[in-house]
Amino acid sequence: MDFARAVTSGEFGQAVRRAREQRGLNQADLAERLGVTRMTVSRLERGGAVNMETAIRALSECGYETVVVPKFRRVTVEGR
Repeated sequence: MDFARAVTSGEFGQAVRRAREQRGLNQADLAERLGVTRMTVSRLERGGAVNMETAIRALSECGYETVVVPKFRRVTVEGR
């Protein structure tokens, strides 16, 4: 996953799941890194309500960052 667009909580959750899987983590591993339960990670990945800090940190723990851009804009992702 180079990047993903998410305009719904469900799409955000799917992006977290793909990032976690690419990182080789299971839900319990990610939960431990975040200091939350595995059920919280599962809820996040299903698009359920979780703390915003948890959602953003979940992506960070998987090696991604969250970027906010205007809707319907084209985004260019460049390597560092």
